[in-house]
Amino acid sequence: MNEDEHSLTAIQWFNLGYDYDSKEDYDKAVFAYTKAIELNPQDADAYINRGAVYDIKGEYDLALSDYTKAIELNPQDADVYSNRGAVYDFKGEYDLAIADYNQAIELNPQAVDVYISKVAVCEKSGHYTPCQIDAIKQKIRELGGEI
Repeated sequence: MNEDEHSLTAIQWFNLGYDYDSKEDYDKAVFAYTKAIELNPQDADAYINRGAVYDIKGEYDLALSDYTKAIELNPQDADVYSNRGAVYDFKGEYDLAIADYNQAIELNPQAVDVYISKVAVCEKSGHYTPCQIDAIKQKIRELGGEI
């Protein structure tokens, strides 16, 4: 760390994290987002972005923790529920994934991508009938999506 980094604000650390993230320098991105969170622990976006980097790095429990904190700070953000649902899906925790996708859909009923993700998880989980899955697929088509 150089001398100038000691005086960076939370926003500057966040922006630096974003730059590192876009350059796929994920360790530095995590470091920068962590600094942003230390300076502003109420910044849901910093938790979201760090969670996304953890997800990319395969550190799923850390991603879940950050997404959960972001939801605590901003429970109206449908995208965070979708992100967390995707991690649960990857971990094979289908019921939790479906619950998050349902919440994302409740917050943003036009989110075609969330319906598509939900269909995939419903099919994998084995807890849904073909009729239930077909109903979700019909909703996707109604919203202009392809399945």
